[in-house]
Amino acid sequence: SGEGVERDLAKGAEWMTKAVEKGHAKAMRHLARLMFMGQGAEKNPKRATELLEESAAKGDIQSTCMLGKLFMEGIPEEVPKDQKKGFQYLVKAAEAGDAESMHMIAVAYEGGHGVAKDSDKAKVWRKMAEQAGFHSPDTVFRVAVAHFQGTDGVPRDHGKAAMLFKKAAEMGHGVAAGNLARFFYFGTGVQQNYVQAYEWAQKAVKLGETDAAMTVGQCCEFGHGTAPDHQLALQWYFFCLNGMEAKSTRARVYYYIARCYYKGGSHDGIGSQIQADHPKTVYWLQRSIEEGTISDAHNMMGDLYSRGHGVPKDIKKAEEHWGIAAKHGNESAMEEMHAREKHTWKEHILFWVPTVLGLVLLALVLGYFVWKYKEMASESWFSKIQEIKLNDNDNFEKDDDAPRGDASAPE
Repeated sequence: SGEGVERDLAKGAEWMTKAVEKGHAKAMRHLARLMFMGQGAEKNPKRATELLEESAAKGDIQSTCMLGKLFMEGIPEEVPKDQKKGFQYLVKAAEAGDAESMHMIAVAYEGGHGVAKDSDKAKVWRKMAEQAGFHSPDTVFRVAVAHFQGTDGVPRDHGKAAMLFKKAAEMGHGVAAGNLARFFYFGTGVQQNYVQAYEWAQKAVKLGETDAAMTVGQCCEFGHGTAPDHQLALQWYFFCLNGMEAKSTRARVYYYIARCYYKGGSHDGIGSQIQADHPKTVYWLQRSIEEGTISDAHNMMGDLYSRGHGVPKDIKKAEEHWGIAAKHGNESAMEEMHAREKHTWKEHILFWVPTVLGLVLLALVLGYFVWKYKEMASESWFSKIQEIKLNDNDNFEKDDDAPRGDASAPE
């Protein structure tokens, strides 16, 4: 263990070998561990199994439990799987009070491993294991979820949930590790820590939780806890789509992929000079929108339509997407719609005020010309000719009235 002296596995194996020669059961178990791993001693699973069997025969409960797990799972090409034999070892260890063996018996009854399936017996053994102090990763995980949601009679406590997710993750629970990564990424129940988020997300992926690859991708995309690298982010996003069933999560990953193509290498810390690819951006945004209502996807699609990037420029369609995004609380879309509303009123004012003033001015000008025309018409030569004609007619009528035979009339 390295307590009080410098850690030296080879030296430890040497002393354990001496203790084994004297029949020390615990030393047999520890030396078997080293031989299984090939640390401090030559790797030899066959001899390690023999040492465990000798230790178990001497009554070492932990060795008996280890044998149970060993034969239930086997080691390819080294220790053949023998689940019936493994089950027998687990029963011996459980009868001696080993809580972990009780839990593994419950698992065996649930899956029919080395024994016939029996859900009732599985429940009995699981309860016995918990009463004996064993808490499986699944049990710890369920309690963590309950504290996160505030269900099953426990108060909502994100700090407690984070602690329990960590405990389950340390026990090998992949989903718990993935949840813990998200907690560190967003600062839920713990202080925000991108480095921890990146590390736990990677551990979760190794434990088989492919959804955690989304968190790894986000860290790579934005440079959170690691150097930013859009190409690597895309690889992680594509990887996490494998086996992903939740439509809402899948829609969000599609949006993340679109975001990488939209930004290109503009936020890439390694200077890879990735060019933005708007047609691919449109393709992945459309897939995101088809899978679910991701407000960010609609907002970005609105931007593309407003600029004519990857699609023909169409302000009407842009406003439709911004409207959907704003309806679902997207602040950027709401600001855009608000700005466009102001812009529209300005356009109305700028159009109608000059138009109305122009029409009024035109009416005044026309009115003036009509009035001037009438005035000029009254003083025109045509009017004067008409007046002269009227005067001539008056004179002619006067001549006709003169008496015939008048002395003044010319002969």
